[in-house]
Amino acid sequence: MKQSQVKIGKVSDYLYALMTQTKAKKFRAGFTKKNGEYRIGKFDLLNRSTWKQTDGTMYQRKGKKRTTKADEYILAHDLDKKAPRNISVARLKWFSVGKKVYKINRLELNDTITIVMFEKVKFNHLKLLMKKGDINE
Repeated sequence: MKQSQVKIGKVSDYLYALMTQTKAKKFRAGFTKKNGEYRIGKFDLLNRSTWKQTDGTMYQRKGKKRTTKADEYILAHDLDKKAPRNISVARLKWFSVGKKVYKINRLELNDTITIVMFEKVKFNHLKLLMKKGDINE
């Protein structure tokens, strides 16, 4: 039998706490996009107002407020494609911060109750997660 901690609250708040508790500023994540495609990348949580795009031009945020809900999406900056991304909390498969790798398992009971388990996996499983998105044990 495996013993686990139970926390009641918003999943996005717990995710932000896990991502910011180390001194590492960057994290990797694997998630499923809206079209069903699996995507991995390097991200950080800095809120940038201007950034350099891949073609070398500077982009400035237009000053409009956020259009997605903070409880449902993580607003992160993609370090590979150099643009902001909204990562869905519901479609997030795994993330790693520093040397800690967390695999996320979800069980939706109904519209209001969802059980989310953050399973800590070994760091050497990161390569498998980046290729397939899952660990077949």
